[in-house]
Amino acid sequence: MAVSKLVKYLLFNFNLLFFLGGIGILSFSAYVRINKADFQITAELLPAVNLLIFVGAMTMAFGFLGCCGALHESCCLLAIFFMGLLVMFLMLLSVGVLGAISRTASSQGIVKKHMKDLLPLSEQPEDFQLAFQDVERTNFCCGFFVGHLDWGNATVVPGSCNCTDTSRNCTLLEAREIFATPCMTYIFTWLDRLSETLIGIAFGFGILMILGMIFSLVLLCQINSGLKSLI
Repeated sequence: MAVSKLVKYLLFNFNLLFFLGGIGILSFSAYVRINKADFQITAELLPAVNLLIFVGAMTMAFGFLGCCGALHESCCLLAIFFMGLLVMFLMLLSVGVLGAISRTASSQGIVKKHMKDLLPLSEQPEDFQLAFQDVERTNFCCGFFVGHLDWGNATVVPGSCNCTDTSRNCTLLEAREIFATPCMTYIFTWLDRLSETLIGIAFGFGILMILGMIFSLVLLCQINSGLKSLI
């Protein structure tokens, strides 16, 4: 068949990138999903993470199909690959939109309302308390909105609020120094970084998918023209 080897191997290399990229997306999103408490993943962001897991798995599968279709010059596999890329491209657009929405003031208001439902923190399950205490130690903060008061009374404020760095903003609570800065500022900073990551992944792989669809269409047209010349 009169098929350009350049297009053929360019498509193969793109598919190899899709396959490796799919492994990266799947690994990252699955890690965030499993450790959602540590990463402060709210119910509003969870659909975007779940969608990334699905897109990562599909990217691996279609990357493999694309490699086989390019090497064997199979119209069927290339057509499946093209349709799969088109569906995944639309899904990645959804991920980008969800990431952008999570940065809006209305979305942050929903997150704050969700956080207020968790007060007082001392009445939450133990695994949640331990995960949030790690956040307090890492970010030198205490509570969600109003510092130690978010935990309840002074007797239930955990040791993670103890001021271990005197250069930080600290306050006195019954003969011990604790962090005075609420953790909400750091939580929103993390959410912004996560949404930027989601948007960046969607944008980067969106460009690669468009190129992959173009190459697969060119290769399909060349295979079809080669078949017609043999008839």
